[in-house]
Amino acid sequence: YPEYKAHRPPMPDALASQIAPLKEAIVAMGWPLLEVEGVEADDVIGTLARQAEQAGMRVVISTGDKDITQLVSPQVTLVNTMSGEKLDVAGVEQKFGVPPGRMIDYLTLIGDAVDNVPGVPKVGPKTAVKWLTQYGSLEAIVNQAGDIGGAVGENLRQALDWLPQARALLTIKCDVKLPVQI
Repeated sequence: YPEYKAHRPPMPDALASQIAPLKEAIVAMGWPLLEVEGVEADDVIGTLARQAEQAGMRVVISTGDKDITQLVSPQVTLVNTMSGEKLDVAGVEQKFGVPPGRMIDYLTLIGDAVDNVPGVPKVGPKTAVKWLTQYGSLEAIVNQAGDIGGAVGENLRQALDWLPQARALLTIKCDVKLPVQI
């Protein structure tokens, strides 16, 4: 999808100049530094989180990125160090109205402006939560699209061909081949 993240401005020079010293500091502190060419950082984080989870470890991911909420589980928690917000399973459901296992469906319906991935036109968080509560999943919503009335139902029907692509773009991959294991 050529428009994916296409509207993002380039990294500011002041931030770009901090990357090399940060990498040096990470190595100097003895922490592992993992860079995987051609793979999004979210997918590396998702893969490491699932590996750690399968090994019985508790995982804390520091981010303000709502896409990562799809990784939250009883063993995976998000902490936004900028706001102090902490999201566990109950926290995701309280904040977004759906459990972590439905966040991909939720994001597919509403879209993700930050990544330039459109959802269903005129469908916002309230409608997405309403539909997911009523129908249970994106798949069920798609299967019942003909029964959903009004302009928003028509918008859904017009977006049906796009939704699988949007879902694929918004889904964090948790099976990336990495040069290290947890």
